[in-house]
Amino acid sequence: MNIFKSMIALAAVVVLTGCADNTYMEYKTAAPQRSADYDYLNDYGDLKTYVDRATYPTFKLGGATNAAEFNNLGLVYALDVANFDELVTGNAFKYSSIVKDDGTMDFSTVQKFITNATDAGLSVYGHTLLWHSQQTIKYLNGLIADRIPQGSAGNEYVFKYQFENGTLLNGWGNGSTKEIVTSGSHDGSAYMKVVNPTVADPWSAQLAVDIASPLEATKTYTLHFWAKASAEGSITAGFQDPSNYAGCGDFPVINLTTDWKEYSLEATVTGANAARFLYSIGKFAGEIDFDGIELYSAAAATVELPKTVVLYNFNDGTPLGGWGNSSTRTVVDGSRDGSKMLKFTNPSKVNSWEAQIAVDFAEPLEQGKVYYLRFWGKASAAGTVGAGYQNPSNYNGCGNYPNFDLTTDWKLYDLATSITGDNAKRLTFNLGAFAGDIYFDNVEIYHMVQSNTIPLTAEEKRDTLTWELERWIKGMMGAVNGKVKAWDLCNEPMSDGHPTELKSAAVEGGDNNFYWQDYLGKDYVRTAVKFARQYGGNDLVLFVNDYNLEASYNNNAKCDGLINMITYWESDGVTKIDGIGTQMHVSCSMNPEQQKRNEDAVVKMFQKLAATGKLIRVSELDMGLQDADGNAVKTIDVTEEQHHAMAAYYKFIVEKYLSLIPVAKQYGITAWGVTDSPETSFWRAGEPIGLWDLNYYRKHTYAGFADGLVGK
Repeated sequence: MNIFKSMIALAAVVVLTGCADNTYMEYKTAAPQRSADYDYLNDYGDLKTYVDRATYPTFKLGGATNAAEFNNLGLVYALDVANFDELVTGNAFKYSSIVKDDGTMDFSTVQKFITNATDAGLSVYGHTLLWHSQQTIKYLNGLIADRIPQGSAGNEYVFKYQFENGTLLNGWGNGSTKEIVTSGSHDGSAYMKVVNPTVADPWSAQLAVDIASPLEATKTYTLHFWAKASAEGSITAGFQDPSNYAGCGDFPVINLTTDWKEYSLEATVTGANAARFLYSIGKFAGEIDFDGIELYSAAAATVELPKTVVLYNFNDGTPLGGWGNSSTRTVVDGSRDGSKMLKFTNPSKVNSWEAQIAVDFAEPLEQGKVYYLRFWGKASAAGTVGAGYQNPSNYNGCGNYPNFDLTTDWKLYDLATSITGDNAKRLTFNLGAFAGDIYFDNVEIYHMVQSNTIPLTAEEKRDTLTWELERWIKGMMGAVNGKVKAWDLCNEPMSDGHPTELKSAAVEGGDNNFYWQDYLGKDYVRTAVKFARQYGGNDLVLFVNDYNLEASYNNNAKCDGLINMITYWESDGVTKIDGIGTQMHVSCSMNPEQQKRNEDAVVKMFQKLAATGKLIRVSELDMGLQDADGNAVKTIDVTEEQHHAMAAYYKFIVEKYLSLIPVAKQYGITAWGVTDSPETSFWRAGEPIGLWDLNYYRKHTYAGFADGLVGK
């Protein structure tokens, strides 16, 4: 029932691979408390021995593994070496595992893993070069952050303490002490160590900075610092008038942890003569360490920037509203850049207000403020029309733009007017005096705002992130040094809700994601392919990998979308994508009708993928279980009948891959769920996804997988 029939078998693996030193410990297990129904599993060999190498000469049986555990050369290492041809790590090769918050890259775990795997005779599959998840968000957002205008300080600092020069904050009370520790801060530098011996009132022990000129009343200041403590607890910080000790504004409560933590808090000055800053630490007994204490305010605004109120590009097919004179408003193709546009048709000349396009706002525009109207337009003939704002409750005018002259060629209009009335919640284009067709695109209303930073342009962000993508891929290819030849070039590009389109932050959301395609555009994969081949060689085998290609609920829509997107990427005649990875995080359903739909969708997916002529890889195969009502079943609740049903589904999937994918295009299958998922896992927590259980005993699914390989 165990992975190896005895310690001797495991020792043989170690000797053959030559990777374990003499300190390798024996592996022993107690007999599992299972019925005789499991005894047959002892007769199965290692999983990769079931691959018919003569019939399927290029097939690779892969396994997902944890790089750190594998590098320990223990049980996980022995299991992987014995059962798989190729290994892929769940996380070690991903961007956030390599790139730190300051942009430095650490490939040490990856390089050790590659050495251990290749020395054992296994190949390594790279996962992944381009993805939206597990990205180093702080670093990437910093690359494209707003820039400070030339001549602007960005932030106006009241004080900074880094403690490298030995200068301490002032302070007093309760026998508390302060000293400089020359190393050991969050970045290895010096820090200030403060010890308060006993719990007291908050103000009984304080750290203070006296400020030469009082802070400006009603102004907001930011306190930024790093801290850790000998125990969890809380302290406070705020401003004071030192002449009478009156409070002048407090920051939010500071909750301390036993690890270094970065804090960034805001407080508004609420009183006069705020000439002292205070940390009040009396309630906390113990050690508090501080570093990088800064107090600053935003610099005065130095530039004006446009802020959009509404923007319509009509690409979603939705026209603007309107009425009058049997006029029509429709979205059509053929704008100046080939995109969609709004077509307005007025059959005859009438008064200008008798045929209109209208835009209503959720909130009224601000009276007295200047608003700009920018759009592209052209018409079937020359003419003059107008636009203005209106109070929709009584139809009173609230400010008109200058009339504008239409031409038969595309023209960019940028008009300005002030809001002159209240409840300005509607913009109207007054078009009745023109008979014919008028075309509009990128209709935008905006106003100007003051700022002390300037956002990067879309082109600047694209250039910066292209540089970073090149740096990342070049670094990875240098680190692997030609030892990893097959890669997930791009992982999970297709949208879940719109499976024919790429994912985007606007649709998928998620503050912890970074969608490279939002900045680099639809061709971002072309760029990544170029860099991968430039730095890794033209012999790389590059895959695009995605999930739910086998989904029955949408008739394999994402599979179709991915195939079409790859066709687009390769249509430039330069980009070459060698293969498609289908993750196959499937579920076995105990509802016979649903399970039949699942199986039919798997067959349909393999048929669609086979028709592409590309290498096909089942890249992350694991399996959950659903009861007849569609609820996920946890490992502890799985019955013997259900275990056997899962084994049969594994056998079905493996057999269909081998029979439907042409032999020359079979890259192989990778088992993602090697063991069942722990309850504490972020991935399918507590579910029976493995071929082995959490104690590394074979399950019926092991037999199903092996039987599928051998065609038993």
